[in-house]
Amino acid sequence: MDKKRKHILVLVNLITLSRIIGSIFLFPIYFAYGKIVVGLILAFLFFTDSVDGYLARKYDVSTFFGSIIDSLCDKVIIIVSCLLLCFINKYMYVCIIIETLICLVNLYALMQNGNIKSSQIGKIKMWVITICVICGFFVPSNKEVVNILIAAPAIIFELLTVTDYIIKASKLKPSIKIKKPHYKNKTEIKRMLFDPEFYRKHKDEKGLISNIYKDGNS
Repeated sequence: MDKKRKHILVLVNLITLSRIIGSIFLFPIYFAYGKIVVGLILAFLFFTDSVDGYLARKYDVSTFFGSIIDSLCDKVIIIVSCLLLCFINKYMYVCIIIETLICLVNLYALMQNGNIKSSQIGKIKMWVITICVICGFFVPSNKEVVNILIAAPAIIFELLTVTDYIIKASKLKPSIKIKKPHYKNKTEIKRMLFDPEFYRKHKDEKGLISNIYKDGNS
């Protein structure tokens, strides 16, 4: 990988990580400046999700590490933003519960050596909940019907997503059995996590768990 692409790879990962960093400060910002300011910050943080994805695809710097932290950042920002929105919209608690369940299903799939890429319905869910959450901080929250209209689309797509993931996870084969684990060395694991070529070759194949072992041990 040339120097330019390495710099872009670093930039893409920093943009992704900025969502977690930004999420950490949302609570004090909410209590200090109110929901409108939080809504504006969230709009920017959600926008960075499109920016890092666009740059990664355009310059072919997608990696397993980037995929992992992107998914983690999405979960963090959704749960944090829904928690804040719960102060003005009690129905968003449902989204938090379902999103937590999605995390558990994804963890199960990972441990079963499954492919944990986002499904199409999962991507749509992300856009729907983004719009609902941002709108939730800007619209009047003193009317019950408004809160229901804000939460309902998010809850529906959360339910569709968790159902889709559960069905896929139920079809996974039992976890790999390794009697004497022989892990790849640090250089090989670094390549597995940060090499775009490795990601492009293996992104649709076996999961990350088996990839950390030497060939013949998985």
